[in-house]
Amino acid sequence: MRDHRSPAQVIREWRLPRAEREAAAADRRAERQLRRERDNEETAARRAAALEAEARRGVGAWGGGS
Repeated sequence: MRDHRSPAQVIREWRLPRAEREAAAADRRAERQLRRERDNEETAARRAAALEAEARRGVGAWGGGS
């Protein structure tokens, strides 16, 4: 995974004590995970909505399409 921080931000972080650098990295990982979950197109709600839409159209597993 590419690091999208600016070089200045990286240098500022290098100057921090080790514990603070690790905490900043943990924050970035947590934010990345939250974005990944938020932007995931395969969430349960979206799958359920797609299945409901297919059922309404009469298309899908056993519907055969009308």
